[in-house]
Amino acid sequence: MISALLQVFTSFLILTFAKGEDLTRQATPLTGDYACSNYMCVNATLAGNTVEYVLSSTGKRDPGWMAVGFGTQMSNNPMVILWSNPDGSTTLSQRIARSWVMPEVVDNPPRIATLSSDLSTSSGNDRYGFTIPWDNSAQTNLIWAFGTQNPGSSAVDAPFQFHLDAGYAHFDLSKPISVNSNEDLSTPSTSAPSTNPASSSSKASPSSSSLTSTNTLPLNAHQRLAFAHAVFCTAGFLLFLPAGALVSRWVRTSTPAWYTAHWILQFIVSGLSIFLGLTFGVQSISKSREIEHFNDEHKKWGVILFALYVSQCALGAFIHWVKPKNSQGRPLQNYLHAVFGLILIALGFFQVRTGYKTEWPKAVGRGDLMEGADFMWYTWILILPILYFAGLILLPKQLRQEAVPKSEKEAISGEDSSLLAEQQTEEIGMQQIYRD
Repeated sequence: MISALLQVFTSFLILTFAKGEDLTRQATPLTGDYACSNYMCVNATLAGNTVEYVLSSTGKRDPGWMAVGFGTQMSNNPMVILWSNPDGSTTLSQRIARSWVMPEVVDNPPRIATLSSDLSTSSGNDRYGFTIPWDNSAQTNLIWAFGTQNPGSSAVDAPFQFHLDAGYAHFDLSKPISVNSNEDLSTPSTSAPSTNPASSSSKASPSSSSLTSTNTLPLNAHQRLAFAHAVFCTAGFLLFLPAGALVSRWVRTSTPAWYTAHWILQFIVSGLSIFLGLTFGVQSISKSREIEHFNDEHKKWGVILFALYVSQCALGAFIHWVKPKNSQGRPLQNYLHAVFGLILIALGFFQVRTGYKTEWPKAVGRGDLMEGADFMWYTWILILPILYFAGLILLPKQLRQEAVPKSEKEAISGEDSSLLAEQQTEEIGMQQIYRD
């Protein structure tokens, strides 16, 4: 009898505590936060010791992959990258990036993320969900990224293309979430909203915020130095060097002062700009503490290009100060100097393009340097050769001037007298015509 009463009492206590725990769980408000960018939304819901994240597309671009990371920057912070596969499955890959390079798979991440298959879909607006242990901090810093090129493989270590957009967000997981009592919490909306994202496990309505794109943030010290490097090197190789070449091509038959303008542009103006650009580039790498020197083609070619520029300046000085004796017409070294200069400018175009197309996004972690960079580059690479080679119409006149014997030039006016010699020759010829 006593044993039966004890069993009944124990069962009553168990049911009471279980019911109380269930009531407490129901009474405990859900908390979380969310934010949206132009292309994706991130929703976080804190439930016990687990945080559930849902990454959803806004529908403006089809996602190839979406990712979130934990921290304030890409380097050395764990991240979770997700993408869909043709068979309808979703790949979850936990990675870390040691610098602004493709993240590598982490075999033992600090917190293991688990794919939520019921929250992940590749139909309509793609959405990927996963859960991860809570780090016991209500204030969470997130980084995020959105790419349009699917990796094309279900392997967790599959390579993927650079993101279309990326940035950071600050989440407050203590924000209360309102839930309609008649909603099925296990079946969230599958469409990304215009203002609020699809909730991960509920229709959440804390005060919304925006995912901040890295492209809209002020530049930090490392990025400002990289930008200064780009400006000065671009001006040096694509503006001042070509200007010096155009002066040589178009003005040399009109005034003896062409050479002064040429060497000032090529040596002083271009040299100062290129040297400052190189200095800012080295300082930028040192300031980042994450990027290595000479670890890619752009940096290696930068050193080679600077060495070629110094060699071209040295060749120009040699041509000016060391004249071949008894030379008739233009010496071979002058042709070499001209061809070498054109090659240097062409390599400058190549270097500038790799700088803004690949190095800037990789080293700085932003998108393209500017939307019109391609347009400006293509326009200038088309116009500049036209301007230079159109100046070849003056080449016959130049050759006539250079064919005047040195002794006659000196007899007329001394140094830089080829123009005066030609003018005198033309005047004598005209006088002969009149006499005839």
